[in-house]
Amino acid sequence: MPREGVVDADVLEQLPRSLQQLSKFERFHLHTPEKFQVPARDPGFDPSYFPQNCGALQLPCYWIERRHLQVFGAQANDCGELGLFSGEGPNGSVLFPIHPSSLAHYQDSLRKLAATDAARDGLRIWGVPTSSTRTLLAWPDRMPERALFVKTSLHSPIFGDRHLPVGKVARSVGLSSLVQRCRHELPGGLDFFAESSGAVVRQLPDLGFIARSIPQSIKTNQLAVAPLFALMGGRRSQPLFLTLMEQTGLKPLDFVEEILCSRFARVWLDMSLKQGLILEAHGQDLMLAMRPDLSQIDRFYYRDFEGLQVDWELRSRCGLLLPTDLPNSRAWHETYATWGYRYGQLVWYKLRISLLQYLHFVLLELEQMLRAWQERGLLGGARIDEDALTAMFSRKMMDLIHEQFAIRVAPDYNILRNLSRFVLLLLNVRKEVIGCRGTAFVAGNR
Repeated sequence: MPREGVVDADVLEQLPRSLQQLSKFERFHLHTPEKFQVPARDPGFDPSYFPQNCGALQLPCYWIERRHLQVFGAQANDCGELGLFSGEGPNGSVLFPIHPSSLAHYQDSLRKLAATDAARDGLRIWGVPTSSTRTLLAWPDRMPERALFVKTSLHSPIFGDRHLPVGKVARSVGLSSLVQRCRHELPGGLDFFAESSGAVVRQLPDLGFIARSIPQSIKTNQLAVAPLFALMGGRRSQPLFLTLMEQTGLKPLDFVEEILCSRFARVWLDMSLKQGLILEAHGQDLMLAMRPDLSQIDRFYYRDFEGLQVDWELRSRCGLLLPTDLPNSRAWHETYATWGYRYGQLVWYKLRISLLQYLHFVLLELEQMLRAWQERGLLGGARIDEDALTAMFSRKMMDLIHEQFAIRVAPDYNILRNLSRFVLLLLNVRKEVIGCRGTAFVAGNR
């Protein structure tokens, strides 16, 4: 391979079994990666950095003085992770990871900042790309217990704009802190990968990074986790859905109904209409947590706070936590109120996009794979009808709306095929929640 520092699979064996397994899901269970990996955007990009082509590599990390950075959040001294902070005050330093494909572009700037290559002081950091390529699982050599994820700025446009400017870094750290502070109010079927810190170079405002913690239950092999896309993907390995059918003994539609429809519908409604926290609900950011032998689903995990949306009015009217100390709050609208897209600040748009991501990129694509597996003889049972999974999810959502908000939805319809109609219904439910009975709804239905 043309890049330096690439090593064989032996380095990955330093990791606990759960993280080795997650790394395989991230790299070898990608679903339709050609939709996101578009070489025409950057013909010069080295495809050996794609996760499916890449093993562990030595991750370039530089000590940069804090005075040259905008730093958000902090790393606790006892967090048991890769130490990113050294010293105090403006002369203290931050360990700043650079994606190896971007190193040549930023090399001169790093030299002007008097940045120090951590490897020269003997600190060797291994990294292995996740499904997003720019986010890497990283750990110091022979210290896998200190592993975390680092989301880096990717200079190449091959995946679109994947820089990390001030607003995105501050948003991720700020919304992560909000969730951590109100987590006792959140649904029990959902947990998070916290993003406690990040930094941006002052002279290069598009060059930032975000640190993402790994829950101890995963590091210590108590739980195995996999992104939802792994249910469908697996050109080199058996798709996770087929493995789960073997391990759990469930029938395919029973699994879909119980886990992906009933459980997730409850989580989504609780988060969106009771907490005002709207998930980016596609197969990369949503994860399944399971027993190590994959015999039972424990809960959902959510990662990447850059995509989390907030219904600030609902939170305000329902008396929920509204921190005044979030980072970069001087640019509140750009940082926390919108994605930056047209209509991105509007609640109906946030609800619509979240549902569309889950209905189309999870349920509809899984349904297509189920039928394909049936045709190939990999999956038994009666043929799955068109729109069967999205119709099942729709029924669960409507039943829950009636159960939790005393609003009956009739007639029954498929949300995916009538998404605007359903979002209008949600906005009517939201009016009830934020009205004079709002507090009662939140407290009584938690």
